[in-house]
Amino acid sequence: MFFNQTHFSLLSSIVGDDNGFPRILLHLNTSDTALLTLIGPQQTTLLSQTYYTGIQNDTVYLSEYRTTVDPGSYHLHVIDSSKNTIFDHTFQFNGSNLSLVSLSTDTWIEKSNPSLISIHLRLRNSGDLPAYPYNVTLQRGGTRVDVLLPFTVILPDETQMIDFFVSLPESSTVEDHFTLSVFDNQGAVLLTTTPTILKSTPIGSWEYSWYYLGQHTLKIPNGDWLFVYYQGLDRYEIVDYSAYVFEPCDDTYIGFLTNRILTLRSLSTDVEKINFVASFVQSIEYKNDDPENTSYEYPRFPLETLKEKRGDCEDKAILTASLLHDLGYNVSLLRLPQHMAVGVNLNQTIPGYSYYIDKYYFLETTTLHMTLGRVPPEYEGLTNVTVYPISQRPLLIHQWKSATRYRLSTGEDYVHVTMILENLGAIASPEIELRGAFYDTQERMYNQQTTRVPSIPAGGKRLVELSVDVPVSLPDHSTLLKTQVYLSGEMVNQRESVLWFP
Repeated sequence: MFFNQTHFSLLSSIVGDDNGFPRILLHLNTSDTALLTLIGPQQTTLLSQTYYTGIQNDTVYLSEYRTTVDPGSYHLHVIDSSKNTIFDHTFQFNGSNLSLVSLSTDTWIEKSNPSLISIHLRLRNSGDLPAYPYNVTLQRGGTRVDVLLPFTVILPDETQMIDFFVSLPESSTVEDHFTLSVFDNQGAVLLTTTPTILKSTPIGSWEYSWYYLGQHTLKIPNGDWLFVYYQGLDRYEIVDYSAYVFEPCDDTYIGFLTNRILTLRSLSTDVEKINFVASFVQSIEYKNDDPENTSYEYPRFPLETLKEKRGDCEDKAILTASLLHDLGYNVSLLRLPQHMAVGVNLNQTIPGYSYYIDKYYFLETTTLHMTLGRVPPEYEGLTNVTVYPISQRPLLIHQWKSATRYRLSTGEDYVHVTMILENLGAIASPEIELRGAFYDTQERMYNQQTTRVPSIPAGGKRLVELSVDVPVSLPDHSTLLKTQVYLSGEMVNQRESVLWFP
């Protein structure tokens, strides 16, 4: 009797990054069914996957989102359908190794205390695993400044520029001797150095003028590089635009801006401060996202509205909410039919005005001299208003990375979905429940599957997989596959397939 031996070969393996997840891309070939497992240095199973005949590609994720990969030995083991070992391989990784290539600064030509500068770091990774710089500290004597970095990955043998704003305390300058440290998202040090500034380039201002109880002129540092960063980000497929306020990488700039605004006029009460900040945003030109299609929405991050000096109702509401939230006020975004405004909660009454909804006063951001509490006539008495608090809360979305249908000779017929869950909010989420099921046109549910997902930190992501059996042939209707995210029993996000089943 002769036995056919399964032949397996690893054609190539490439270490890299997949949208913030460190991974190995495997290119393999097998002559028959083979089960592949990859065990990490902590004896954790990173992959257990069955492959069938042919050349295939697959991705093995080495750690969580933006998380440093453990150095050490990663053992790849392959067995055939008879559980005989047909392939063994060990990947040996030493880790990432960051070094500072250069440091330059942009210095604002307008003197102010505190001062705001932008720093441009060029870092090189001479290691063999991706590096994920998460935050930096600048320390001089007893003064320490911490800055959260925009998402950055530095792949092995690559050099990457990292840009960030830093607000320096009074009497400090960037030319002062300081220590710079770069950390990952677990607080581990990736790099510590006492750098030499390669060059310092003076930059100009963004300038705004408006009239509110007098004429005002505001100058703030040119933030072109941060504008370019935000302009390159995808828009979120949700109507809760709080995500554009929660985004943290402009916090230093927004904080500096609010400080500059409040230095322009002596203001003694909260209402005066809120109205003055609102007057600045109200003076920015109102312009639809698409002049030929007023229903089209392209929400902008605050830096985009500031740079372009224009925006429609949601853009101006997002910017106003960001400024007032930075000042510590309890604010929300108010979604009305074909409009968006800001809600402000105060522990005081405003003579002549009442709460608009949920103890929020109405704040119109598109019209000059509309003070806190005044409601345009067209928005009075509405009941179909949605409140999105700018508060310490998670904000979850998910997207399908892949959805593959498997119809096997054994009769199994299912769809396997790989998803990315993302927390766009300001705090970590509690445990998440992810449900997947098929629904017909009458919203009847079939073959629901549920999985629990651990807490996701603010700004974090998780990869989740779910398999749902395709309903047997239904005589009267077809179905769509839907996946739903639940927090504390409430559905907060949903996606559905384009194709109908079966």
